[in-house]
Amino acid sequence: MTEQGSGSNHDPLAISDAWGHQADDQIEAAALISFEAALETSWLRRGISREAFLSELLRDLHQRHLIPLLAILPRKWKQTSAVLPDHLRGLGAVLEGGLISPLMLAALADDLQHLIPATEATQPSRADALQKWSALTIQASETAHLLPGSLEAWRRQAKQLPDSAREGNNSSSDARSGLRSLGAGLVWRNHGLQHRQTAESRWSNTLLAQVLNALGSNRLLKSAGCYGSRSAPFSFEGTTSPRELIALLSDRGWTCRARIRASVASFGMGASCPNDPKTGSAWSQVPLGVAYRTGLLRQDQELEALLPHCSFELELIPPDGTACTLLQYYQSTEGLNGWAAMNDLHRPWQNDRANGTVAYPGQVFRAGQLLLALDLCDLMAAVHNTAADLGHLHAGGYGALGFCIDSTALLEQALTGRSHLFPLTLGGLWRERLHRQLDQLLQDGLNPGIGNDAEDCVARYRNALRALPSDLILQGDACAPALERLVASQPRHSPFHVVRRLNGEDSLTPPA
Repeated sequence: MTEQGSGSNHDPLAISDAWGHQADDQIEAAALISFEAALETSWLRRGISREAFLSELLRDLHQRHLIPLLAILPRKWKQTSAVLPDHLRGLGAVLEGGLISPLMLAALADDLQHLIPATEATQPSRADALQKWSALTIQASETAHLLPGSLEAWRRQAKQLPDSAREGNNSSSDARSGLRSLGAGLVWRNHGLQHRQTAESRWSNTLLAQVLNALGSNRLLKSAGCYGSRSAPFSFEGTTSPRELIALLSDRGWTCRARIRASVASFGMGASCPNDPKTGSAWSQVPLGVAYRTGLLRQDQELEALLPHCSFELELIPPDGTACTLLQYYQSTEGLNGWAAMNDLHRPWQNDRANGTVAYPGQVFRAGQLLLALDLCDLMAAVHNTAADLGHLHAGGYGALGFCIDSTALLEQALTGRSHLFPLTLGGLWRERLHRQLDQLLQDGLNPGIGNDAEDCVARYRNALRALPSDLILQGDACAPALERLVASQPRHSPFHVVRRLNGEDSLTPPA
């Protein structure tokens, strides 16, 4: 069962006692304990000062992907400057006061270059979004694997799972490697959880995601010097674009569909602690999320929410109904705009595709609408990745050119004329730069599609950049539709009190 007495509405990450009453909550396999309770328990077990424990907790913050931990920490655990690396003390001072808001996210993204250590900012990987997008290989540990060129080769290569990929898919591992224990009994892994798909299926997802990226990058062949020495289009099963490939699969009886997806973001981090510290035989899972101020009022109180991870989820099911391929398109922290495998550990409180912890606002895209969506993904990836490289943007432009939320919302806006997602932080300066990058690519020979479809694709993207809402400062007539988007992009079912309050399940007024 979930921990008792954790239901204070003062803590947005508190776990509701109502969680666990549905079979799909799967508390037998994944009993929950709040992050704050796990920290308190581990600190007491260590028998050291809170400051010393916090210092140990944050000692890996030289790793850039751990920066979100500053925001995930409960408010009672303040990040004093003494335990932070020098280059993060200013950021810690902002985040420890609980000041995250859409406006703050946009400001941090715009100024990201100045928050990263100078030595890291000068690394060659800073400008490799195009290389990652157009790569014809997949890196697994120290080995580069060539992409398959056909469905048969893809299936065969998926069965020949490299040991490095098999180790990376181990259910006791977390996506973030090299992290130490957070103290006695608290570790940076979700021990005891399983993947919904087999290791072979996950490697299959990884391969096909990069196949779609490489096919999409064919559009840049006419743009001189955009990527490497490739002189001929990459081909897969005789196709040279994602549109052609999905159309081919549909003709062969595959079920191909996609949806806008939103779930609570944990930035790839997981945590758990043993119920019995002596044996470690049973683990409680620690749900993680980043709470933020929305800038929206309800009953004269500013609403809080949890930052979502958003993407365009593509599901491909073969005619025989065997294991499906799961992919997602978004602007990623990995440093590119494009496709990635959907290979996360199954966390029933966060990313279960059936129990309501993942929100699917809007419609299902099939047939012609799906093909248009694929063209738009290619166009946006070409524009965003070239803008990131030519502008020498850190992390492939992540944040400055939009977070995962913004890239997914841009796609939905272009497809349907509206978006269901919140918060949207893509600033005017960066929208103008994306407009100009599109113009330059078209002038250089970018291939946006065929005939009228190409013109329609470009026009839709231009209009989406202009019409996509901005949630930096909300007032007047903008508040009601923003509130609708906020609720639509939160889970329908969640253990977090803050989500239940947004859905009207818990009172907005804290108890006296």
